[in-house]
Amino acid sequence: MKKLLLIGCFCAVSLFAHPHVFLDTYVDVLPDKIDIRWVFDEMSSSMLMEDYDKNRDKKLDANEVAFMEKDHFKTLEPYSYFMHTFNNKEELDIKDVSNFSAVFEKRKLVYRFSIAKPSHKKYELRFYDPEMFVALIIKKNFLTCKKEKCRVEGYDADFYYAYKVLIQE
Repeated sequence: MKKLLLIGCFCAVSLFAHPHVFLDTYVDVLPDKIDIRWVFDEMSSSMLMEDYDKNRDKKLDANEVAFMEKDHFKTLEPYSYFMHTFNNKEELDIKDVSNFSAVFEKRKLVYRFSIAKPSHKKYELRFYDPEMFVALIIKKNFLTCKKEKCRVEGYDADFYYAYKVLIQE
């Protein structure tokens, strides 16, 4: 009976999963790559500063950034960094990221990194966490496109966030 009650409680709690980390996600579509900037919410930033600013100087030095990349950022690879490309046929994972950097700006942690542009002339970048612990938020003014036609579509609620950037060259 206790086991059944415990399972019931677990299932009820999972039904109410909601994000614990909020990332303002900026997308810059360039001719040769796509630059991504994640700006963490203040609470997550504060916790990560506590964990990774080892010398407590309120900024990240090169060693701290390297450790953060390995220990925090690279662990998102199995989740495709919460991003996928869609080429009108299939959704593909993001495996390779480059140019990682991390800084604290105005009490918020900011990650910057790049991904390769898909080879298709028309594609989508989809941003979501299927486990609903991280909310990636993209607003119209968070998107910059140089030559391409781009637009943002998305859905956000208190418990689920999913956005996509539609790109046509």
